[in-house]
Amino acid sequence: MKQGFTLLELMVVVIIIAIISSIGFMAYGRFMERMRIAEADTIMGTAILSQERVLLKFQHYTPYWHQLDAAPISVRTPKEHNDFANGKQNTIYYTRGGMLSGTPNNGFAVSFEKDATDRWFVIARRVGTGEYTYHIVRPFDSTKFFCIPDYDNEKDIAICMDYMGVESPGELAEDPMETDAEGN
Repeated sequence: MKQGFTLLELMVVVIIIAIISSIGFMAYGRFMERMRIAEADTIMGTAILSQERVLLKFQHYTPYWHQLDAAPISVRTPKEHNDFANGKQNTIYYTRGGMLSGTPNNGFAVSFEKDATDRWFVIARRVGTGEYTYHIVRPFDSTKFFCIPDYDNEKDIAICMDYMGVESPGELAEDPMETDAEGN
């Protein structure tokens, strides 16, 4: 009597393991992206609270990270060669650095901007490999976040739908920075 496994049995086991690992790999990628979004959420919320304190103190908001009392350590002091900011201007915070190499690492570029109606927003634009290109927008005067996908990128649409808890791309909100003075 022979002992061991046949080649067919081994191939079936290898195929089953490959299928299970490919499913796990896809789930891991989505999990990592959700973690990046959670990090951006936290940074955006903290930045808005800090901006409110700036408004109380100086009667205006600021586009500069170093003027916030709760800025991330890497952007508290503006300097020319900063891997996490756009130099001395210090108006963009790169959550994963990489600016000294010329290409930001997989993460977000977070900045403060105002629209044509002088309404302020904190915006986290997805940067890195180019796999994702969506951005997250939060008005200073609201607790609501908006995930704005690049509609040509299926992964953007999927992660924004997941993040916003909607079932179809049509349910995703429009970019609040692109409304006119009447809110249309």
